[in-house]
Amino acid sequence: MSAEAMESEVYSDEEKDALHILPLAIVPLKTPGMRRPRLIKNARFETVMELFRDARAGSGQIDIGSLPDFFDASAPTFAEDRVIIEALAEAPSFDVYSLRLTLRSHNLKVNEAEHLQLSPRMQEKLTGYMRVFTRPLVQRVFGDDTRDISSAAQIIDMFREVDRDEALRRIRAISDALGLEIDQIPGFLEDYGDIFLSLSYFKRHLDQIRPDFEVMKTWMQEGVVDSHLKHNRDAMRACEVVTANVDAAIRFVLSRFQAFDETSKEFWKDLSRERYGVLRQLIQSHHHTVGGILCGLSVKLERWHQDFPNATGSPNKRVDFLLAEMIPGLEKIRALEKSAPALG
Repeated sequence: MSAEAMESEVYSDEEKDALHILPLAIVPLKTPGMRRPRLIKNARFETVMELFRDARAGSGQIDIGSLPDFFDASAPTFAEDRVIIEALAEAPSFDVYSLRLTLRSHNLKVNEAEHLQLSPRMQEKLTGYMRVFTRPLVQRVFGDDTRDISSAAQIIDMFREVDRDEALRRIRAISDALGLEIDQIPGFLEDYGDIFLSLSYFKRHLDQIRPDFEVMKTWMQEGVVDSHLKHNRDAMRACEVVTANVDAAIRFVLSRFQAFDETSKEFWKDLSRERYGVLRQLIQSHHHTVGGILCGLSVKLERWHQDFPNATGSPNKRVDFLLAEMIPGLEKIRALEKSAPALG
């Protein structure tokens, strides 16, 4: 097995499914050794290259500007690979869907079927979320059938179990409304399923972040606001800044999800190619923003869990954490909110 082939296999499902981790093994880099590390987002929402991670030695990280100090800058492929890594480092999130958009915008080719897909395990976890989006499609094609269908493949499989003539009649009605040929419908189903799988993925992350942050707010209230630091302006201000910014970010993402849901419902009420184009564009145009915000919040809450696994800590340590780890980088999340496309 070649060195390149060995490097291409060194990543886990957990890394591929993460918002804040990019195993460089999935990227077609050519400089020796450059596909072994991974890019990660740190608690300050900065992209760094992690050269190694060890339970005893910790995480060996370098900033992207230091690449010539750790790789062969004289290699003929180094300059080109450096451009690719710098472009990827600018992505606000490393989820597979945002990565697709980033790579395409820089004309970089990656085997999406193999590398830029969520793992089967993650897709299974998203089944409940996907039913919300597949139900109107199933009802359109199969009437009132309300079985637990969560993917385009399952919908196609249902043709074997129902009145094919009636199902085909309904499919033909959908294809006419969308201006598609019958043989283009499987492609539409895959595209529809992929778009809403990405949305389900983001919703699952938000559903983890919201209760997590409520626990953290209690941690700040009980351990700082109600402590001997209650008259310390800096301590109170730190709690206020974190609470206001994270709550605002969560509200922002919720408003986008609401817009996606409403536009999806309108699409199924009055099918047309134009309405599907609007729905598709709306969701894709917010991928970077929503993914980036959720990535930033996830990284910060993960760091909180690492530093305070039992949600304890003295008042002073809690404030130090807020000032050193929570507040830095929040301005980047605010910038993402401001840069988002308007909703209609």
